[in-house]
Amino acid sequence: MQISVIIPTYKSWNIIDKCLQSLQNQSFEGSFEILVVDNEETSIIPGNIRNYQNVRFLHETKPGSYAARNTAIEAAKGEILAFTDADCIPHKDWLKNGVELLEKTENAGIVGGNVKLFYLDENKLNSAETYDKYTAFRIKEYVSFGNCVTANWFSYRKTLIDFGCFDSNLKSGGDTKLSQKISAKLALVYGENVIVYHPARNKVSEIVTKYRRVLGGKYAEKFNKQNKKFLLFTVEYIFRRIKFNLNLLAKGKVKDFFKIAYVHFTLLPSLFFESFKIMATGKTERK
Repeated sequence: MQISVIIPTYKSWNIIDKCLQSLQNQSFEGSFEILVVDNEETSIIPGNIRNYQNVRFLHETKPGSYAARNTAIEAAKGEILAFTDADCIPHKDWLKNGVELLEKTENAGIVGGNVKLFYLDENKLNSAETYDKYTAFRIKEYVSFGNCVTANWFSYRKTLIDFGCFDSNLKSGGDTKLSQKISAKLALVYGENVIVYHPARNKVSEIVTKYRRVLGGKYAEKFNKQNKKFLLFTVEYIFRRIKFNLNLLAKGKVKDFFKIAYVHFTLLPSLFFESFKIMATGKTERK
């Protein structure tokens, strides 16, 4: 087996279908398997999802996508691991181009592939979609700073095992933590033509959920029980969001300024209250 494609899922059977369909139509001519890891307490896999070829279903009850990915890494038969998410749709040449770039990269650690957003109507972006347009999946920039995201990631299985895999205690930020460790020793390269498509979030509530998870990930990784430092980080984080919004106004992007201000009207107070909830309970968001 040359490649193991790893996809964690948590209450996302309704959206994983398109991802699995696209993986059935890959141009890659080698052998590959698909590992779908159910991260719910009780695993109930819909019948239509069981009909796909080359799919193995795993179950990991420890909450968090990184725990689920580690379970798949352990079970994988492939020499190369390709990570994506349940809501992503890989391009037909995704595996072919990802493997080619990984194999030709000297001292290869990670290939960070291109994540392209798509919208309900590209000519009529709502506030949430506009927010994602400016903030989500700037992969080329991430790679330049030594970071990669698991929406589109290729590595040799041995590399991940050698570096200890993902931090299974994190629910957000585990890909950044591991990719920084790897990129400090091995090459991290950006794959422009290693493409998966990701739907832009089209509800403000989805933006809020994402950033609550990100905030919790930062707490678990850097500020556990250091509440004063965490609160200061939260304030600075909110201030950066406001500064980003004002920069749009300074650039004359008035419509986008008001759309993002609308998101911030809900998002920023939510982050502030989320920080106090995390400090009081120690519990972080996993969605």
